[in-house]
Amino acid sequence: MTFYPHVANRIRENKNKALYAIATGRDLTKLEVKEKAALSMSTVISAVEELVKRGLVTYAERKGERGGKPHSVLNAHPMRRVYGISYKSGVLTAVACDLKGEQREVLSQNAGEGAPPLQSVLSLALALKERAPAPLCVALSLNCNDKEYLLKGLEDGLSVKALSSTNTAALAHLALWRGARLPLVAVGVGNSVKCALIDGAGYKTIDLGALPSPCLFGEDGTVASALSAARVEEVLRHSDYRANCCLRNGRLLHPADLGEYSCARAEAIASTLKTVDLFLSPREIVLFGEYLSEAFFERIDEKMGDKNLKYYSADRSSFALGSALVALIDGVFN
Repeated sequence: MTFYPHVANRIRENKNKALYAIATGRDLTKLEVKEKAALSMSTVISAVEELVKRGLVTYAERKGERGGKPHSVLNAHPMRRVYGISYKSGVLTAVACDLKGEQREVLSQNAGEGAPPLQSVLSLALALKERAPAPLCVALSLNCNDKEYLLKGLEDGLSVKALSSTNTAALAHLALWRGARLPLVAVGVGNSVKCALIDGAGYKTIDLGALPSPCLFGEDGTVASALSAARVEEVLRHSDYRANCCLRNGRLLHPADLGEYSCARAEAIASTLKTVDLFLSPREIVLFGEYLSEAFFERIDEKMGDKNLKYYSADRSSFALGSALVALIDGVFN
């Protein structure tokens, strides 16, 4: 994987800067670690010694291509893992990734609507532990009132530190790991709009409230209906603009109106993103939402103009992988 200086700059301790440099390379010498992490050789030597003792880095001797004196090479331990657990639409998903941030094992289970109970979260984590090496850290991404109770249960059940995140923050960390420039903002659009900002100091989440919902007008100019957010999302998720859509009063919406509604919906999202850009001044904005198709994103992108806006799919494994990266960056590298 690529070494990103902006990720390294978020890591506080030199030994973990060295770990990140090793994790993003293969068969590195101490001199190469020194150059990648911008550390002194004495710092690298002491850091490597500690990382090997902790079982995070492997140390091996390799012969030169033309013989001669062997040289030592360093690699991230391939069997170390962090876990990320996310909850979305009644399904819990757990991902184990290695120190390179690469997904290795994944499990999902139905948990029903509403906040998942501790037993569901813990049983999924323990089931993943049967397939994957034990975690160094675990991060939980969901929104519920008793999250602290869930985190404490995870720490007791797995005997490791458990971190709190949100699905929006998880997507922001996934973008960070893929090279998004700082400061970056992830924006999740559903019935409400949630935002996560990552800069050099860390990250924070912001609830931007409900998305403005445009009205649908009849041929005579009167308001025919404002579709419920859930119904709009269902239609847009399937990109089905040609089908008739039932109104609340039982009347059918003309197919042409739904396309107009989609354009108005895109305008509302673009206006929200412009507000985010104005007040947070990110270098990159990552947008996601369950009903956002590629075609619908293009409508938003056109309305945004010359902005560095990217589209991320909102599948469950992406949230869980992003959550695992929260555990890796904040629980292992920091």
